[in-house]
Amino acid sequence: MITDAEFNKKIETVCSEFSGQLDDLYAVIGMLVVGRHYGWKVMRLVSRRGHWAIAIKLFGDPKKLMPERGQFSKKSAGLIFVDKAGDYWSFIRGHKSIDVHERKAVS
Repeated sequence: MITDAEFNKKIETVCSEFSGQLDDLYAVIGMLVVGRHYGWKVMRLVSRRGHWAIAIKLFGDPKKLMPERGQFSKKSAGLIFVDKAGDYWSFIRGHKSIDVHERKAVS
């Protein structure tokens, strides 16, 4: 993961070169900033696919800018739920369905 100073410089560079919808830039930068605290696994669960794709286009691989699991990832009910359900990537890709009633087992 890059340092905070490198991260801030990257944001500045992307902002200066950006052309497009400002709400997309806003969403992507917010995803990356919050993701540095929660981790990319949580951000992948809660972010729109389109914003993830924009992040890739603007910043490269977002996973290189965030830890896999951040200091607050344990607060994510979604990640706890997916961890208990099984294969993370099958869930992300929509290959695995989860009975929504099973979420009651998450504590």
